[in-house]
Amino acid sequence: MNKVLKYSGGILSFSFGIAVWLFFALAYSNHLHYQEQFQMFLFTSDYWADLMSRPGGLADYLGTFFTQFYYHSWLGAFIIALFLVFLQQQVCFISSRLKNNPLLYPLTFIPSIIFWVLFCDENYLLASLIAVMLTLLAVQLYLYLRNPLVRIVFAAMMLLALYWLVGGVFWIFALLVICVELFFFRQLTKFQWVVLISLFVVCIAVPPLLTKQTMQYPLSRLWWGISYNRYSTVSPVPLLLAWISIPLVSLMFLLPVKSMGSKPAIFWLCVEVIALIVVGDWFVRHSVDGAKEEIMAYDYNVRMQNWDQVIAMADRKAPDSPISVACLNLALCKEGKMNDNMFHYFQNGPEGLLPSFKRDFTVPMIVSEIYYHLGFLNTSLQYDFEAMEAIPDYKKSSRAIKRMAEVNLLNGEYKVAEKYLHMLQHTLFYSSWANEAMQCIGNETKMDADPEWAQLRQYRMKEDVLFSEEQKDQMLGLLFMNCKTNRMAYEYLIAYTLLNKDLNHFVQYFPIGKTLNYKEIPVHYQEALLAFWAGSGRKMADFPWPVSQTVGERFNNYARLSSSGGYAEEQIKNLYSQTYWYYLQFRK
Repeated sequence: MNKVLKYSGGILSFSFGIAVWLFFALAYSNHLHYQEQFQMFLFTSDYWADLMSRPGGLADYLGTFFTQFYYHSWLGAFIIALFLVFLQQQVCFISSRLKNNPLLYPLTFIPSIIFWVLFCDENYLLASLIAVMLTLLAVQLYLYLRNPLVRIVFAAMMLLALYWLVGGVFWIFALLVICVELFFFRQLTKFQWVVLISLFVVCIAVPPLLTKQTMQYPLSRLWWGISYNRYSTVSPVPLLLAWISIPLVSLMFLLPVKSMGSKPAIFWLCVEVIALIVVGDWFVRHSVDGAKEEIMAYDYNVRMQNWDQVIAMADRKAPDSPISVACLNLALCKEGKMNDNMFHYFQNGPEGLLPSFKRDFTVPMIVSEIYYHLGFLNTSLQYDFEAMEAIPDYKKSSRAIKRMAEVNLLNGEYKVAEKYLHMLQHTLFYSSWANEAMQCIGNETKMDADPEWAQLRQYRMKEDVLFSEEQKDQMLGLLFMNCKTNRMAYEYLIAYTLLNKDLNHFVQYFPIGKTLNYKEIPVHYQEALLAFWAGSGRKMADFPWPVSQTVGERFNNYARLSSSGGYAEEQIKNLYSQTYWYYLQFRK
């Protein structure tokens, strides 16, 4: 029976690892990209010293180190899968020392499943898992000590060390040591027990109180850890559940289990596995945030300039949030499809073109991409800086630093650019880019060799302009007049008036695009011109702009259908939902 259970245990661990890897690599990959961009691991002694100067520093250092590999989601998924399997093996090792009970092997997956569920929340950091792994590693070392006095001294010293190395989870070490002494070693005298418990109480209670005197962290964060979650005010209950599950699983191995043959053992093993799969699947499914994953996917593809992927996502499922619509509109514009296809997709007004500034660390970084490609370099710089400063755990953002280096380089602010590039040179995945960019300092010819940079250097405002959130159309107009080859600025200006249903300004701005030499008036522009002319009460026979026969016929049919008594909006939607006329009349 033991041989059967031994092989089945290996198969279960391997299968669990594959399941975790596939989940994060295929279904939740953009959550990993999201995590990577809001931290920046530096291979410098100062970075090491900074993290190690506070409780939980080693766990935070290692967590940030491994999180940088989320740059490649498949690699990040592999790291999470490997760590969760390693955690399961640690729990199995400790539990089996209390009592060898292989029939309960599936229970050792419970802590790993809980962490899987936690990591569906993008704000739980990898340091929270590494802290637990390091704590259990200390327990595993403790199990090899045979002298009671040595164990007592080791336990006290290790508890103090764990507080500084891994943070708030350190008291789980004390709980597991007590379990080990009660059910594995069974050697301590009453006096030794008093000494051990007294040392535990002092070592758990005093360090956070002393740390509070020299650091500005709230005492509650020192108790529960300062690097496990991006937000300091998050409830510690989910993590507490993950921590407590480890000694509980170990204690469950003490339950009496009758000896049985191979077939009954396999049967009960299958029952346990099926129960874990059903319960785990339910919790994971209810922890997944598909809406966030979708927005993160839009953001990632915009960041990587995968414009065709953004449009393909919208073709599969129409975006409905301002951020995802804004990403789609940017992709349409970059691909030269905005003027003819913009209203083929759901549009929710100007917020889906240029979302308003919000004081958080996500939206400004996404919107910064739009302003960057438009040529509003300083506005893009401001948004990225504000986003980075708003990160709740005060970490630097590799993505933001890269963009700020880029903008300062294009603006000729070489000293500032050099400072940011020097930081990026100490990273893993951004160092090669930083080294190449460093060669562009003071070398405009080399910068102009990059088509994107050469174009943005032409587009950018040459004089200081105070950007106004309330007058975005005027800002876009100034940007276009600054460089009349900036097609994107013109198309965003026209799109802004159309989304505002401001046909008067549309007609006013429309002629300034003649320098762009369109072969024909774009379809949505034709639709808007027809709507404006009809709304002005003038005769259609005097219509001054050339429109295609198809658009003209469709407008006549639309006008006839919408003016007929008792018309059905559903009928118009079926026929004309992809026109500007439908947006103008029915979108609020």
